[in-house]
Amino acid sequence: METGRSLQDLKDEIRARNDIVDVIGQYTRLKRSGKNWTGLCPFHPDKNPSFNVSPGLQIYKCFSCGEKGDVFTFVQKKENLDFVESMEFLARRAGIPFEWKQEGAERSGEREAMFALNEFAMRFFRDRLAKSETTKEYLVARRVLRETQERFQLGFAPDDWEALAGCLDRNKKDLALAARLGLIKPRTEGRGGFYDAFRNRLIFPIHDVNGRVIAFGGRAMGDDRAKYLNSEETPLFNKSRTLYGVCFARKAISGDRPAVFVEGYMDVITAHQAGFPQCVATLGTAMTEDHARALARYNPHVVICYDADAAGTKATLRGAEVWEKIGVEGAEVRVARLPDGEDPDSLLRRGDTAAFQAALDNAVPRADFEIDLALAQHDLETEEGRDAALDAVIPILASIGSRSLRGRYAQRLAYLHPLHFRQGGERAIEMILADAEAAARGARRPFGRAAGYPLTTQANGQPLTEQPGAQTTGAMVYTPRRGRSSGRGPSGGAREGRADSGPSRVTTDGSRPSLEAPALTAHEKVERQVLRALFAPDWRAYILANLDRSLLASSAGQTLFDLVGRCEAAEDGGVDLQALQRSIETLSDPESNEAEPGAQSKLSEYLRELMEDSPFYVSKEGIDEAVVRDCIRRLSEFRHDQIRRDLIRSAQNLPPEQRRTILLQAQEKIRQARRSAPDPNGPDEGASQ
Repeated sequence: METGRSLQDLKDEIRARNDIVDVIGQYTRLKRSGKNWTGLCPFHPDKNPSFNVSPGLQIYKCFSCGEKGDVFTFVQKKENLDFVESMEFLARRAGIPFEWKQEGAERSGEREAMFALNEFAMRFFRDRLAKSETTKEYLVARRVLRETQERFQLGFAPDDWEALAGCLDRNKKDLALAARLGLIKPRTEGRGGFYDAFRNRLIFPIHDVNGRVIAFGGRAMGDDRAKYLNSEETPLFNKSRTLYGVCFARKAISGDRPAVFVEGYMDVITAHQAGFPQCVATLGTAMTEDHARALARYNPHVVICYDADAAGTKATLRGAEVWEKIGVEGAEVRVARLPDGEDPDSLLRRGDTAAFQAALDNAVPRADFEIDLALAQHDLETEEGRDAALDAVIPILASIGSRSLRGRYAQRLAYLHPLHFRQGGERAIEMILADAEAAARGARRPFGRAAGYPLTTQANGQPLTEQPGAQTTGAMVYTPRRGRSSGRGPSGGAREGRADSGPSRVTTDGSRPSLEAPALTAHEKVERQVLRALFAPDWRAYILANLDRSLLASSAGQTLFDLVGRCEAAEDGGVDLQALQRSIETLSDPESNEAEPGAQSKLSEYLRELMEDSPFYVSKEGIDEAVVRDCIRRLSEFRHDQIRRDLIRSAQNLPPEQRRTILLQAQEKIRQARRSAPDPNGPDEGASQ
């Protein structure tokens, strides 16, 4: 076949040699219906044949779920491959060499030669395993079945310096290319030649997503200091991107089942053999962003199930951090906790599949895992232990992006705070959340002008490559709460106020200014709670009709309420966020009729905070009816209390009779306001009362 052809030429030949009916027929049963073929859709639970395949047009379409495309699209979606990988998949199916112009004929031919050499080496190792009684006994002791050995193509490298090198030479293979693949190594002394890279080792072939051998791993069968040895990196193999077992796990993790990270070759093999085909492992390296992104292509959910020792715990936390930062929509990492001293291989080898399944079913979010680790290191029966535990968990809470989720953890940990026993759980929660927010702000690195970089060379006065000096004034520094800063004053009493609950700041005179963003008051919390409900379609109209804007605590809340009322509703009855944002951008001062960028920025930030914690927009959770009605009632009470306090304050310097008259009038106004206010429980209940 001519090499160096264009991608389009290769694509056309692959399409011509892979009839779409034959390809799709391997995934779902098709029945002829006139010129076309029909069957149950392989992309959704289908009870009636709604899937149609046209051999004339070489396309498919499901008239129920809407999936459609050609043979390449089908393979991409069913096998979770990108376009080039789907071409290679179908080319191999049709026996077409996968070579195209972008790589060049020479480079493409070299890659194929590399694959062929690895295939040759794999067959060599498998043949030697059949002749090694010691290695076969080892696999029997590890309870690796013969079928599993064949599926994973396990082999054995003899305890011989030139077993593979000699075999390659006798079969006229390219020894220099084999050395580039790390199968053999050149001698540096004596008579020259090559020697084997793997000796006296159980061999684990490493496959790409299409099942082709790209490298090898070897476990020492003797007393070699390096227990495990992997191939060196080659044009085919990059250990920071490759996952062991992914070609066997790909279909299992393409649905609702999350991938499970385990630590090594034997963990993967034993897990697959025991009925857990979703398990994969890294290859002698920590999890990288490339690993995470490659796996997220199949499923954004993953479970980390490493050994229950110190090294396994460290690797778990590092891997969870990588997974959370890959930026893939819907990415979620959970941690499976195994019994002390156990690993997946040890559990499954003795047949305890129920314990392993329970560990996967009960996997917890990274924050829970890390918090439990921190709490286990301290004596929570003592005040000092609780203080130390609180210091340890504050940075963990700070790493949680969602404020509503952070609040749930704060409720769980409120008992650690000294104020929990003196002023109640709510006050303790407020202080913990303030500390977590302070830690989160302290961890954020400034950028752009905030880091001291002007936006232009002219403004900088020198080339932009010149970095500014260290910025210290006003820099945020988080200090864990210890001693007096954990809620007790010099005498051990409860500390009043909110100023000390924020981050420390470095200032020019060494003093510590007040908290930049104090904890919310109860009135502000209720305001935000009812405004979050305003964005749910079921509650927008009700809240606009029954809530008086004057009851809200902040000017930002009142302005946002007004803007939502003026914007047309979205198609689902909720708030049209694009229209709302346009209204914010055109916000102006009613007196000067000039735009107020500061007001726009503050209102946009206020809206962002609401959306970030909105149960409807974050998870589509329903809004509790009792909570909404209670919020409106509490806002009314807050307003009445404020009116009463203002009147009392203004009447303090009046004569007793006048003061009494004013207070009686105020009470009457409040009673009338309560009677005339819309009933948050609805018109029927209000009428019955």
